[in-house]
Amino acid sequence: MHVHALMGAMDIISVIVEYNPIHAGHAYQLLEAKRRVGHNSAVMVVMSGFFTQRGEPALMDKWSRTRMALASGVDLVLELPFAYACASAERFADGGVRILHATGLKSTLVFGSESGDLGQLQSLAERLVPETSDYQAQLRACLDQGLSFPAARQQAIAALWPQDRLSSLLREPNNILAVEYLKAIRRIDGCRLNPLTIQRRGQDYRDDSQSPTGAPPSAAAVRMAIQSRIRLTASPDLAGLLQDLAGSIPDEALAELLTAVQQGPGPLFLEDLAMPILSMLRTRQGDFLDKVPGMGEGLGRRLAAAAARPAAQAEARLATLLADSDTRRFARTRVQRALIALLAGLTADDHQLFDRAGGPSYLRVLGFNRKGRYLLKLMRRLAERPIITRASDFLEHGKDPALCRMAELDLIASDLWHLAAGRPCGIDFDSPVIMS
Repeated sequence: MHVHALMGAMDIISVIVEYNPIHAGHAYQLLEAKRRVGHNSAVMVVMSGFFTQRGEPALMDKWSRTRMALASGVDLVLELPFAYACASAERFADGGVRILHATGLKSTLVFGSESGDLGQLQSLAERLVPETSDYQAQLRACLDQGLSFPAARQQAIAALWPQDRLSSLLREPNNILAVEYLKAIRRIDGCRLNPLTIQRRGQDYRDDSQSPTGAPPSAAAVRMAIQSRIRLTASPDLAGLLQDLAGSIPDEALAELLTAVQQGPGPLFLEDLAMPILSMLRTRQGDFLDKVPGMGEGLGRRLAAAAARPAAQAEARLATLLADSDTRRFARTRVQRALIALLAGLTADDHQLFDRAGGPSYLRVLGFNRKGRYLLKLMRRLAERPIITRASDFLEHGKDPALCRMAELDLIASDLWHLAAGRPCGIDFDSPVIMS
């Protein structure tokens, strides 16, 4: 039977996510996506594993977050490999889009934006793919002024296309990521993804303050509430945490979060990785640091010098390091990603290897329900990459250097996270797919 006949009337919604953790804003996005695409649609997400795009450890392990996603309306969870999850917005988006395309399934790629205007976002993406020589020259000139890449790009676009005022879109973080998704789609001939943007509601994701009444909180606000209740107090305040998060996180996801707080592993925060990060900076030479993605332009040496100075507060060693290395040129998220790349052993050569291989080399399944099982059945006929259901499956692909190295980095990331959480290594090999 033809695959389209097998799919019948089922539409597929795809989303590239971190769910760190999933919250009311994410739940709204899924409901709105189903309202627009179809209430019976299947939802497939590509989710970051143990580290996030901001260069931080995920609050909870990927299996806990998978259970939270499946309990909140998602049908199939695939993993975004570490080399793409903890990377620039461009690489993060490109990795997620290529995974969804490689499933062989046609879907509606849903993403949030402050703009909510798909036409404007697409117009900006069209100007950036392919990049013109004029744009590259203007961008280089702005970078030479000492601007960070995001600021330099916005200024370059404003200089080249002042009449369109499109550069103003790049002032907002979700617009930036939306443009990267659209750029990634444009790079793939015959891409199977049809874009749909939903205007974002609630706090900016960077805002960690108390959410106004009725407004969905940001993920940063949720994480800050968790940290303040379990790390910044003499003993974990579970009652206070429940009061803070009630209504901000879907009920079943909140139950999973509270279980993790009580039993572990996690929750984990960037400061939990301070010791190994500082050790790496104090024992690696400048030439070695220069090979780490994001460490160029003197950042590696700046961080090494900062690590060599004693911190005023032992409990905030990494925060002190980040403050000491903060400049207009190096955005905080770039610095954090570079530190995590250093810790995992990710190099610029790895990025080149993966680029030559055409992006993510496999489809790692983390969890599914009944609808998700049906999507997997279709994927086994249509997918353009191997489907991996547990870490031992990687051993079957030992002759593919890009796949092996990408998998190795995923397993290293898993071990780093679990060691920081006080758990043993190798858990990926013993953890089955989550089925609900």
